[in-house]
Amino acid sequence: MTGDDEGRTDGDDRSVDGGRRRALAYGGLAALAGTGVAGAWYVSRPEPEPSEGPDDEGPDEATEPEPDAVESDETEAVPAIVRRYAPDLYFGALEKWYPTDPRPYVIETDEGSVADGFAALDGYSATFRETGTPPAPTVFYNVVEAAEGVDALQYWLYSAFDQFTVNFHWHDWELLQVFVHRDTGEPLLLSASAHSRASPNNEYLDPAIPEGTRPGILSEVGSHSSASEVNGLVPSFERLPTPELLSDVTNDAIDVSAAVRAPFAYGLPRDEGARLPFVLPELDGVPLHEHSSLSIDRTDLVDERATVGSWRGLPTPPTDLPLREPGLVLSHPESRLATDDDGADATYALEPIAPLREAIDDFVGPQLSFEFAIPGFVEDAIASHITSVGIPWEQDRFTDPLSNVTDPAHRRRIDGAEPAGLVNRVVGRVRQLRAGADGALDGVPDAARDAVADVAGVSLYAPPTELAVRLASEHPAATVTRDGTFGLLHVEPGPHLLAVNGPGFAPIAERFVHEGGLVRAGGDGELAAVAAEDAGWIRGDARETDGIERVRVVEDYAGVVHEGAPVETDRFSVAVHREGRYTVEIVDRDGRRGAYRVTPNSFDADGEAVRDAVRTGKLALARTLRDEVAELSALAESVSTSDRDADGERNPVLDRLRRARRAADGAVAAAENGEEGLTDERLFDAISALSEVREILAGEDRGGYDDAAIAAIDPKALAGIDRANEAIDADL
Repeated sequence: MTGDDEGRTDGDDRSVDGGRRRALAYGGLAALAGTGVAGAWYVSRPEPEPSEGPDDEGPDEATEPEPDAVESDETEAVPAIVRRYAPDLYFGALEKWYPTDPRPYVIETDEGSVADGFAALDGYSATFRETGTPPAPTVFYNVVEAAEGVDALQYWLYSAFDQFTVNFHWHDWELLQVFVHRDTGEPLLLSASAHSRASPNNEYLDPAIPEGTRPGILSEVGSHSSASEVNGLVPSFERLPTPELLSDVTNDAIDVSAAVRAPFAYGLPRDEGARLPFVLPELDGVPLHEHSSLSIDRTDLVDERATVGSWRGLPTPPTDLPLREPGLVLSHPESRLATDDDGADATYALEPIAPLREAIDDFVGPQLSFEFAIPGFVEDAIASHITSVGIPWEQDRFTDPLSNVTDPAHRRRIDGAEPAGLVNRVVGRVRQLRAGADGALDGVPDAARDAVADVAGVSLYAPPTELAVRLASEHPAATVTRDGTFGLLHVEPGPHLLAVNGPGFAPIAERFVHEGGLVRAGGDGELAAVAAEDAGWIRGDARETDGIERVRVVEDYAGVVHEGAPVETDRFSVAVHREGRYTVEIVDRDGRRGAYRVTPNSFDADGEAVRDAVRTGKLALARTLRDEVAELSALAESVSTSDRDADGERNPVLDRLRRARRAADGAVAAAENGEEGLTDERLFDAISALSEVREILAGEDRGGYDDAAIAAIDPKALAGIDRANEAIDADL
């Protein structure tokens, strides 16, 4: 699925002519510019006879190509090095649009010869429906010098349509690049395109491709994004290696969050055991298969079992979407799979892409869009995300193949360079916040699980379906999660809006400023989504107070569930689970901090907890401390076996917590009266009492509490101390 960043651009350096000038600049390859073949052609070409002219002029146009370089039914000579690495293509069982030739769908217009979206979708679908086999399977090749002594063999795959989770559009181009050593023909790097320029590619450095084998490509259903298949376990994608098996990528591993480290590669969600929802294309408000300008059937689109028509209409995420199943296999005629009984289902034609440049001036079709909800203070705003097809020869990577390499180490391996853009990334992990305490409790050590089982209302789980992630900015991009994680590449410096949607989920969003390097979205890479039917909306408005620069929402036991700049200026809207207990922490425009509590009782009949005047400063923090200490006291009492110790004395922990509550109450009263000095005194008293709680729990008799209870109480006592110190440092 080719995104905006790989679409058509202005400027002579990216035009068709500009691309040809680049090829001519390679000196001895001038005669090959028309076929797109660079230095790799010479790997298999015999030395020219003297009558052919100087070596650097290439073959004379009248010279017959070598017999072993010609497909039996083709008129173009395909270089042996191109045939050698022509990939085996593995598709999913639900795939509808296999690589084909766009030229049958060209129509003549006032703007020239254009591949028409309606003609392509109608014509391709009708043929496929009638024959039951993919129409005219074709792969187009181009060869470009990537660096001194290194050529990029480009295999371009055209599909008549793209239907996916985060996008759909007419026409689709995907790319596999095999970087080879010009003198030896040895492969140095495989780079398989994954959606748009903003998605990391799936790459493999120094792949072992013995004679008799060739690269494998795993194609994602509907979107056709590609993953390299090199470990021999087909047709599945392995993101991480095991003791018995290599992974299918060598992309660098990065810390998505403190808890997750993963290769910065797109992968294929269906190969990784996850469920991925597809969207149903619409045009002019009508489902595409019902549009009067088309004659396709519903069966010509991705299967209904995998398609969710209205994400916003579902109360909960679907759990019955099908997992990936292997489907058709296409191969080059010389592939071993073409002759194996259990090999390829069909072969494809391998043709140069140059004739397409002469035959097609443009790829056209009306723009399609889908709704992408962004939570606003009053109601959900709807934003449309549209991507348009990009013509291969008008893309940077057509003439500069290294511009499409994701991993910095892979780039260094080819030409020694490391462009800064390769590390301008945004990553994160999305988990579902659900009722119950048997999920992840980020704020609770394992030893405390038993103690909080009855008081922890919510915890974090892996989502039952993957979610869509949209980055809205000057250069919009969209991707999907893989096992809940996502990554975006080439993110331009400056402000961005990140939104996450999924069928049956309440949308989540945040703003951030990218200053280069790696940005972890949400709370240090962690984001939490909640089912629509469970969502309670925490809304805050500070337009009439001191504004809002940043919002952080912390659940008592699940930890941080939201963090980021608000979507709207000085007011925010965050979806949480109504059974949770939260502290909403605010930073205003002047850097002052504030906080307040939201509990299940805070939500009204409409599931909203609205704060019309969000305030920061000492009073707001003191009030939050008071609420937190009160809840800590209730927790300590609920896990205590008695209000008295073994000697009949009052439980020392509960006694200190009562003192801390009185001190917090006094701090609030003093702050309300404008007495800053007295407020701080009472805050210090609260710190003293909470510190004594921790000392007792660390003592010999531990106040009569067992290990699990201590593990539940102690972190919250420490958090109370931190809150009190924060209030002391704040202005009144």
